[in-house]
Parts: sequence; C-alpha cells; structure tokens
Amino acid sequence: MEKYLIILLLVFCILSCTNTKNIKDEKLETNFIYSKHIDLVFHVLAYLKVNNASDLYDAEYINKISLEKRDLEYNIIPKIISLQEYYNANFRRLTMINFLPFYCNDFDELKNTLLNFNQFSQDDIKYFINPFIEIMENESVFYFEYWEKLHKNNTVFRESIERYIKTKLKKFNSIFTYFNKSSNVFMSYSITRNGRGFSINNYFSAAIPFPETENDFQNIFFILLHEYTHQFTDNLLNNINFDDGSHNVSEIVVILADYYLIKGTEESLIPNYIKKFSGNMAGNEEDFLSYFKVEKTLEMNIVNLINSIIKK
Repeated sequence: MEKYLIILLLVFCILSCTNTKNIKDEKLETNFIYSKHIDLVFHVLAYLKVNNASDLYDAEYINKISLEKRDLEYNIIPKIISLQEYYNANFRRLTMINFLPFYCNDFDELKNTLLNFNQFSQDDIKYFINPFIEIMENESVFYFEYWEKLHKNNTVFRESIERYIKTKLKKFNSIFTYFNKSSNVFMSYSITRNGRGFSINNYFSAAIPFPETENDFQNIFFILLHEYTHQFTDNLLNNINFDDGSHNVSEIVVILADYYLIKGTEESLIPNYIKKFSGNMAGNEEDFLSYFKVEKTLEMNIVNLINSIIKK
C-alpha cells in the first residue's frame, strides 16, 4: 500500500496483542497473531464496494456469513451501502481504517483511535467514522461469538498452517537477515481477496486470509511474501497512489521481485507462483516476464536488490 500510510502509522504505539504465538529460531522470530477486533473490521469491509485495488467486497463471503447470522435482526447491507459513496470520495484519508486496527489492543481502543485520529476531518467523523463504528458495534453482537467458535474449532488446523509458514519463512530467511527484521503474521478469518502489509516497530507485518484447506497453504504463503516484499520494494518508487497508476506499477514491482526471490531461493515454486499471479495470462516464465514488465532501469534496480538480499 501507499508509502505515506506507513509513516503515519508509526506514530502509534507498538502493538501488544493477545492470542499471539511466538516461534523463535536462531535467525528468525515469527509472531502468529489472531485478533477478533481486527477481523471485525475486515468482516464489515467485505460488504463495502471500493473503486480501487484495495477492494475487499466478496459476495461469496457475504452469502456464507448470512447462513451463520440468519436470526440476527440487524441488516448490515443497507447501512454499509449508504457509506460507499463517501468512503470512495475520501479514500485517501479513510483508507487508514484498514491499518489502524493493528495498532490497537481491543475493540474499545480501536473505537477511540478512529474517533481521535487526526487525519480524519470532522466531516469524516460525522458521515463515515461514527456510522462505521455503529455498524461494527451491531455486527459484533454476532461476530465476536462466531469468531471465538471459529478460532476454537480451528485449533489443530492453525498449528498446521503455522508450521508450514514457519518452514517457508526459514527458507527465505535472507530477507529478514538482510533487513535485520523479524515478522508478524496476522491470520485473519475474515479478510478477503487481498492481504494488508505494513510495518510495526522492527517487524515485517502482514494480514493474510486464514486458509480453508491445506491446498491453500502455498497460495497463502505467496500472499504473505507479497505483502512483506512491498515493504522494501515500494522504496524503489518515488510516489505510490491509486489515482495515477503508480499503485499498479508497485504491484508489478512486487510480483517481479518475488519472482526473482523465489527463483534464487526455491525455484521449484516458480510454476505455481506464475499460476497464482498470472492465471492463464502466462503459461511459462518467458510469458510471465513479458506480461509483467517495467521500464529497464527499474527492472535492474529490482534485480540488484534481490541479488543483494540473496547474496547472489
């Protein structure tokens, strides 16, 4: 996401979170974090249609949840639709609702942070933040109980995905050694379509979807790697936003950087990586590199950075 978001977020306190599991290695520390107030935000955002690549609207998720909350009298859909126009018109400021939850310990702290965040205008508070909080409060009646049940029922499965991610991150330990950073993995039961990457203190941090089956593990890892990579490749670009196409360039930069990173670290993953990010648009590596292109100087900067990281 946009670089200025990271700067703004660093003014907040260092995250201290419950449901955090530390797995330590001689060269790597990975924190797996589960949080129901964070997931509540992304649960609500799954109903909100956004006119850019940050969009998390997901009809499949909405249908699945509707089966779980069929007895709930509160109807979120007309409430959230009433906020879409204002959110999209004021996205540059309001996008912070995607990141502020990670810097709060619970729902009460989140509400207070949203109401007092100095980037939001008084109109933002009146026309979006207050009604958004009201929506979350109403949804929390259902969602927090649902989340607790989900978390408990996935105890064994959580251990499997955590082992898988830990194993993969150890293979890509050169990233963390090069930047002298460890990692936070926010596993979310409600985030859809895209992850969220950001920095907390001296940690690469990212929110990624909790997988439904073991077949999803590898793609979940690709999403995690993608969000971490943003945090060091975005510096190769002067400015990133959704309005002028520079965000699309930043996405291509990350896709290329991870290609070279995987190629030099665990090449056997390349076919599945290409399939994940290009689908039917690129059948092999040559097609892939033809499809995802940037100008020559930027490409050389990407290659040089990745070679430095993997010491090639």
